[in-house]
Amino acid sequence: MMVHRSAYALFIIANLIRCSDAFTSPPQTTTTVTRSCGVSTILHGSSDDNNNNEDDDSVEIFYDDFGGTIGDVVSSTSSDISSSLSAAALQTNIEQQQEEELPEFNDTTEQQTQQPSKELISTPLPKSSTDTSKNDLTGALSREFTLGRDLLLSDYAGSLGFDQVTDWQYYTTDLATGQREDKAANPFDPNQPSRTRSKSGSVVRIFRGEFTGRIGGILRSRGLDTRVLLKEFAVDDDDDVMLLNLASDEQRSLAKIQSSWLQGYCMSATNNAQSMLEQLEGGEWREAAQRRYVDGLTDTPTTKDDEHLATMLECTSKKKAPFTSILGQLNLNDYYDDEDMNPNEWYKSLGVKPPKPGSIWVVYDYHGLSTASSYAVPLIIQQSKLPPKRGMFGNIVQAPPLPPFRERGRYMIRGILKGMLQSIATAHAADLVHRSIGKNSFILSSVGQDKREATSPYAVVVERLRVVLSDWGFSRDIQEAVLEKEFSGRCRMFGIPSLSSYDYQRASSYEDTIRMEEAAHQFAKAEDLHACGFVFLSMLFTTLADPATLSAPLPATDDDTLQRLFSEIFEKDVDELREYYANEDVWSAVVSLLDMEDRAGWDLLGKLLLSREEVSDWYKNDGGDQDVELTSAQALLGHPFFKMKII
Repeated sequence: MMVHRSAYALFIIANLIRCSDAFTSPPQTTTTVTRSCGVSTILHGSSDDNNNNEDDDSVEIFYDDFGGTIGDVVSSTSSDISSSLSAAALQTNIEQQQEEELPEFNDTTEQQTQQPSKELISTPLPKSSTDTSKNDLTGALSREFTLGRDLLLSDYAGSLGFDQVTDWQYYTTDLATGQREDKAANPFDPNQPSRTRSKSGSVVRIFRGEFTGRIGGILRSRGLDTRVLLKEFAVDDDDDVMLLNLASDEQRSLAKIQSSWLQGYCMSATNNAQSMLEQLEGGEWREAAQRRYVDGLTDTPTTKDDEHLATMLECTSKKKAPFTSILGQLNLNDYYDDEDMNPNEWYKSLGVKPPKPGSIWVVYDYHGLSTASSYAVPLIIQQSKLPPKRGMFGNIVQAPPLPPFRERGRYMIRGILKGMLQSIATAHAADLVHRSIGKNSFILSSVGQDKREATSPYAVVVERLRVVLSDWGFSRDIQEAVLEKEFSGRCRMFGIPSLSSYDYQRASSYEDTIRMEEAAHQFAKAEDLHACGFVFLSMLFTTLADPATLSAPLPATDDDTLQRLFSEIFEKDVDELREYYANEDVWSAVVSLLDMEDRAGWDLLGKLLLSREEVSDWYKNDGGDQDVELTSAQALLGHPFFKMKII
C-alpha cells in the first residue's frame, strides 16, 4: 500500500504491512474485495501528558527563549498531523502545579528507583567500531556531559508522543487467475476509510538548558549561543525497543550528517580548514569526546573537547547548517547517586517529575521552538495575536500594517521553502532519508539571539532566516532503508521490485541489477520529496492566505485533506488542483504568485508531488534515456521558481 509521509510529525512504517485483511464485499463468484494497509508512526507534540486524545484543532503558539509567550494562543487551521511543543499551555500547567501542594516522593519503591547502586556508574571509554568512526567524526555519540559542571537545565518545554496513521488501499482479486486490480474506496462508505489515525501517550520530554563553566565561557567569548535543547527518551526498561531505536537512530543519523557536512565545509576552497579536516578524520575529536566524562570526574580540564565543540558550533552557525547538531548525551549518574538529593527539588525547579534511571538524554544545539507548523497561520491572524504596544504614556499604539504581499511571498519562497529543500538535499547528499517530512520537522530560526524573529508576521529579511530540519528519529541510511520490508511493499505498489524480491535475486544481467538498485534508491529519496510537496502546499495556502476577516473560515489545509484532494479527488492532476485553489478568493494572490514565470510554482509542486511516479515511469521504461536526470532535491534548488523576480 502506498504510505503518505508527513510530519514531527515523523513518518516511517512502524509495523509490517498487513495484506489481505478480509473486507466485506458484495457477493461475487470469481473475485473478492480485499484491503491492504500501511501503518505509519508519527511523533506528535504536546505540553500536557494527560491530553493524548485530542486530535482536532491542534494549538500552535509563538514562544521562544526564556521569555515566555508572545501574545495569545494562535489556533492552527490544520488538523493534528504534526507535533507542536505547546509551550504556552505548558507554562499554564506549570503555574497550576506550583500552586498545588507538592507531591510526595517518599515512597520506598520510588526511592529505590531514584537511588541505584554505584555499580551503575560506568567509565565511557569504548573503542568505536569502524562504521561508527566513519560516520561520527565529531565524537557526538561518545561525548557525555555532566549536569552542573557542563550544563544546567533551565525549564521544561513540552513532550512528544506517537501518532499512528494507516492509509488503506482496496483491490479485487480474481479467484481463478489470482490477479489483482486496484479498486477505489467509496468515500461515502464508513467501512472503507482511506486513512485512519490513532494517538499514543507522551514518551519524549523536551527541556531547555545552558552551557556553563569553561565551555560556556568559550562560547560566549566567540559570540555563540550557550543555550541547548535536550530530549529525554523515557526508557523504563530494555523491553521498550521502539523508544531505544528512536533515540539510537536519531543520534546516528545526526552524527553522520554533521560529520559529512563538516567534511564538505573543511574541503571548501573558501574555508581553508585542512588542519581541522585532518583532526576530524584522524580521530582526534572522537578521542577527546570519549574522555570528557571521565576527565570531569577527576577534575581534569576538558580543554580540547571544549575547543572542538566551540569550533563545530561556530562553523554550523556561520554557514547556517540546515540541520540540528547533536552535541552528546547528558549523564545523570551523579544525580541518581546523590543520597542527599531531594526529588522535590527537581519538581520545584522544572515543574515536572524527576527522571527515571535508564532514560536517554540527548543534547542538541538551540534553534528555538518555532516550527513551520506554528507559522502556517494566515499572517493577519498572527498579527492580531501579538501583544499591543504602548506609547510613552501607556496608551495603546496601533500596530503597523503587514509588509506588502510580494515581500512576504519572497520571504516564503526564497527563504522558507528553499531552505526546506536545501535541508533535504543535505540529508540526501549524506546518503540519509529522513522519512518523516512535515511542517513540524522544520524549525524556523533566526541568526540572531531572539529565535522568534523568524516567525514574526513582519519578518521579510531572508538573510536573517535559518531553516533547520529536526527530529531524525525515524531516518535511515539509504542502504538500510531500501532493504526494509515495509519499503519493499511500497515499491511494489509503484511497479518497482524490492531488493529482496525474486526478480532482483534472479536478474538476468548486471545492468538489470544496477537499474533495480538505482530505482529503489531514487524511490526512497522521492518519498521525502513527495512529503515535502505537501508541506509546500500547506505553507503557501495558509501563511499567505488573505481571509476577509479574522473570523472568516479558511478551507482545510491539513495533511489528510491535501492528500485526499490531490490523490483521490483530482487524481494527481496538478492543473485541476490549481483550478480548485483559483476558485477561492482567499487564495487568489497565492495562485497569482504560483502562476508567475509560466506557472513556475505549479511546475515545482508537480515535480515534488509526483516524484514517486516519475521514478516508477523511469524504471518501467527500462531506465529510459540514461542521460535523463531524475528529480532530486539538489536539482530543484535551481528551479526557476526560486529565481523569478518577485519584487
